[in-house]
Amino acid sequence: MDYPSTKYRGRSSSCQVCCCVCTALVLIVIVVFIILGLTVFKIRDPTMTINSVSIKIPSGSALIPTNMVATTDTSVKNPNILALHFVKPTITAYYGDLVVGHTEASEGVCPARGTIRLKPKMNLNITTMLDDPRFADQFASGLVDLNSSAIVNGKVKVFGVLSHHVDLVFNCTVKLDITTFSMKNHTCWTRMWFWKRKN
Repeated sequence: MDYPSTKYRGRSSSCQVCCCVCTALVLIVIVVFIILGLTVFKIRDPTMTINSVSIKIPSGSALIPTNMVATTDTSVKNPNILALHFVKPTITAYYGDLVVGHTEASEGVCPARGTIRLKPKMNLNITTMLDDPRFADQFASGLVDLNSSAIVNGKVKVFGVLSHHVDLVFNCTVKLDITTFSMKNHTCWTRMWFWKRKN
């Protein structure tokens, strides 16, 4: 009766050990990626802050002008350890339910755990605001309430392979002081949606 040689049994044992080690390493790598995905690389909501709003009214305008130019100094803070690449944000201004202005900001990159500043300009249509009976009284009081919505589409990359495509909506309420042509106060909040796609 023939028996496997000691040399063959040794090779078999070595192969089994090698397979076990490789399997363990693969499992460790998978666990590490899962932990990183759930903690370090978990996408957190960026935040928007309106630093200031300056208003310019064309010279020679009537008591209530037909339009105003608003320049908004805005900061977007990215709390993630991955840079946020975004295309041109679209910004819309509302007075009540009326759309009174629309513009686009420049595309760019918000660095990892950094802040980027945007200064978009927007023409505010006062004629449209006059369709709301509340506007004349607010304008006379020197304080006008506006709402704005900024839509940002962008993405972040994990390990240069997995892309998180991000849709952000920043909503703000702003009280404008017409007597000083500046912002009195504001409140902003963010909504975010994202999905993953391999390049």
